[in-house]
Amino acid sequence: MRGFFRTYGAAVASGLLLALSFPSFGMSLVAWVALVPLFRRACGLRPREAFMHFLIAGWAFYALLLQWMMTNVYWAGGWAFLGYQGVCLIMALYWGLLGAVWAWLRGRGKWGGGPAGMALLWVTMEFLQAHLFTGFGWGSLAYSQGRNLPVMQWAAVGGGTLVSGVVVLFAVLVATALTEHGRKRFGYCLAALGVLAVCYAGGTWMLDEPDYDTSPLRVGVIQTDFPLEMKWDPEYSEEMVRNACEKSRLLCEHEDVDLLVWPEAAIMTRIATPAVNDMLTALTRETGAALYTGGQRIDLDTGGHFNSSYLINADGQIVEHYDKTHLAPFGEYVPLSDYLPFLGKIIPAIGNVQRGEDLKVLPVNGRKLGPLICFEVLFPGLAEELRGLGADCIVVITNLGWFGASNAIPQELEQARTRAIETRLPIVHCANTGLSGVFDPWGRFSLLNAAASATGRYYTFDGVPNEATIMRRAMGAFSVAAPGKRPIPNGPRVFPWLALVICAGWAGWGLLTGRRDKAPPRSLTHR
Repeated sequence: MRGFFRTYGAAVASGLLLALSFPSFGMSLVAWVALVPLFRRACGLRPREAFMHFLIAGWAFYALLLQWMMTNVYWAGGWAFLGYQGVCLIMALYWGLLGAVWAWLRGRGKWGGGPAGMALLWVTMEFLQAHLFTGFGWGSLAYSQGRNLPVMQWAAVGGGTLVSGVVVLFAVLVATALTEHGRKRFGYCLAALGVLAVCYAGGTWMLDEPDYDTSPLRVGVIQTDFPLEMKWDPEYSEEMVRNACEKSRLLCEHEDVDLLVWPEAAIMTRIATPAVNDMLTALTRETGAALYTGGQRIDLDTGGHFNSSYLINADGQIVEHYDKTHLAPFGEYVPLSDYLPFLGKIIPAIGNVQRGEDLKVLPVNGRKLGPLICFEVLFPGLAEELRGLGADCIVVITNLGWFGASNAIPQELEQARTRAIETRLPIVHCANTGLSGVFDPWGRFSLLNAAASATGRYYTFDGVPNEATIMRRAMGAFSVAAPGKRPIPNGPRVFPWLALVICAGWAGWGLLTGRRDKAPPRSLTHR
């Protein structure tokens, strides 16, 4: 064991430090230097050696970052631990391949093997993580910088991957400076400081104030906080709707509200059930507010079961529904089960949900809402597509009751913040157990700030930390800003593809030219 840490201690340290920069640990500035030990140790390593160091760093990172997956032991038994470790290993393999490719490029000329090369390789890795095999980009470095708003504005230029690339570029420059001497060390230190200066100055310049006067919309967010045991018990189906209606009426009595938003799976029975339909119709007609709510939908023709949502207008009529299009693997379906039926028997999905066909834009009070359900907020392409369809606001409804008060909740919130900045659209974020509120197009978050007492009295609270509202029934009314102006309209979509093309070009050039040196260079630069 002592020999292991002597060899791989820097890799383990980098992985753990990087995980600590994410919520709920919240040490965001650590992300800028967390990878320095790994990058410095990587100099002089051959591809096979670099693969192992990066693999171990990646495993340490994901083992701490995704520890919330262990809560699924309660729901799925021991399979949850195996699944958790399996995901950590798969994601760590991306890191291992990244390290091997970087070491390989260093032996084939300066292009691709220097600091800029690692930054673009990292962008490419995150892009592939977010798209291959249904995609799982949970570990994007951008999500560690959520509250660092000047830095996060670069997501509007090149997506969250650009933010990750900048953080990695700084770390590689620092690691390079530590391996150099004299003027070269000074030069790399100056370059690292230049990256910081440009990043913060440019991001501060891009920050703007939200516009609440153009196309005004007031939204009332209800955080229901119903445990999963209630949701799965048919005896509580109507009671949960009644309770949510009660909280919604109370909010509308004290605040101006045009649209009420309930979380994912707020309605666990068919919305056409007479008792449920009567309560929803009465709520919308009495308050004069439309309602957007998560619910279950069963296609009576095919018997298909959908994780869905509904928009009900102020007259109590269902205007439209949206079926979730990007399902959570092993949560809502078992991948490849149609081709390998035995998988469904040894690794059963918690749900058995059908995939929706298309994204939709829903009209409300002159605005166009783009709906995303839970896991879908992880995918930048879906938010970009909604903007392309004409959405001027995104509504994210989610149910993270699976994960208690774990760090899954604040981590998912930062994903929503990144989508808001990338698209320059406001996001209404409504969760069952927290956190809920509204983002403006620059990523500023307004947390819900009201609740009902045990006697039904409405009261407000302000200034509490986000964590204080997790697993708490609460509510809030917010103005929703108009869309912001995008610095580069297609930048978030184009930049990761550009990085992928450049990295592929480097790899092709390396294959054509052959190895320049018999051994990898002993520093991160090339003499």
